[in-house]
Parts: sequence; structure tokens; C-alpha cells
Amino acid sequence: MVSGIFDLNTWSRRDFLAATGSALAAASLAGCGGTDPIGPGSGTAGRIEGRVVDLQGVPQGGFGQVILMYPYGRHVGPRAVPDASGRFEFGSVPEGEWQIRFQSGGLAIVPEPYQHPVKFVVAKGKTTDVPIRIQRGNFSQNLVEIYAGDDFFQLQPDGAENAETVVRLGTVVCWYNVGLKVHTVTGGPWNDSGDLQKSQSFIWVANQVGSFGFRCVYNQPHMQSTLRVVL
Repeated sequence: MVSGIFDLNTWSRRDFLAATGSALAAASLAGCGGTDPIGPGSGTAGRIEGRVVDLQGVPQGGFGQVILMYPYGRHVGPRAVPDASGRFEFGSVPEGEWQIRFQSGGLAIVPEPYQHPVKFVVAKGKTTDVPIRIQRGNFSQNLVEIYAGDDFFQLQPDGAENAETVVRLGTVVCWYNVGLKVHTVTGGPWNDSGDLQKSQSFIWVANQVGSFGFRCVYNQPHMQSTLRVVL
């Protein structure tokens, strides 16, 4: 069994998952909210449109959900479920940098070399096309992903910010910096992740039972949370 600390400065995050037989942890699907406005009127905003396809380019209709995120990692709230042709959209999105992640309840992943979350820029009065390529399958549920956004940690896809995360012994825990700042994951048996730049990850295999507080040394007191490992 793989255990210990894995700093993805040297490992590809998804290469690690492939090596351990793990994939992105699951959550139940949420309802469609993709056409709801999330910002100011169309005069100061643009639109996002995209399509979910498999690695051969075949549309994946009515499958999964698309989560829109701010550049510093926080969820915007509205979500989109791809239609029968795999298309999704978000209307009235303020211009600037954004991120999108795909969630499918453990039935698909966005594999290397495709970026995930997908990062892009929305221009005022324009439509931004954001394609998402996925690989379908029955993937292991032995991994949880905690996003380190600017000023918060959040279990994905639906955890509360800076709330306790409960995992079973042996779970692979991956903290992923989706923010704009440098963050750390400091505390617990792993002691310290070191500096995580934007888009870098830190992995720890939960190899002992207990309740472990962790924090970002650069963003206290906001970025503090707890990981509880149970049998």
C-alpha cells in the first residue's frame, strides 16, 4: 500500500492517482443552475459556453455537472448540467479570470494532460468557449480532494469552507491550490506541505487515526480546518 507524503512539485497529480489506482472522490449530482446570472448585467459581462466530450470527441449528454469557480477558488453557486448534446452555459459572467471543474460522482475524470479545473478568461460582451474532455469509467472512491482557495479550505465538491473533513484510514487526501496566492498545508502527522504555488498539490495517505488540525501559515486566522481519520 502506498503511504506517506507526496509533493506534486515532482509528481503529476493524476499520474499519482493512476499509480495508486485512485481517482477523484465522488459526490451526488446537483441540479442545473447554469443559465442563472451570477454578476452584473450584460453590458459589463460575457457568457460561457462549452461541451463535455470524451477523449474521442464524442459528446457526453446529460452526464455530470459543471461547477463555475472564481479565480481564487470559491464556488459561485450556480451549476450547469450538460444537455443531451453535452452542451452547458453560464450567462452574465463578469469579465476576468474564472475556473470550471467537472464532477460526475466518480464515473469520470478529466485525465492528463488536460487541465482541471479548467482556467480561462471571460471578455466583456463575448462568449468564451470552454471544452471539457473526460474519461468515463468506474473509478476508485479512495481519494478526497480539498481545495486550498484564497482564505479557505474546502472539501470538494460540496463541503463547507474551513469545515471538518472526515475520511477513513487509508484514504488518499489531496490538497490542491486553486487560488491566486501561495498556500501551505501545515499541521497533522505530515507536518508541512511546503509552499504550494498556484495549481500545485500536496498528497498525504491517511495512515493513522485521529483528529488533525491544519492551517495555511500565510493566511491565518482564516485558513484553518480539521481532518479527522476514522476506522
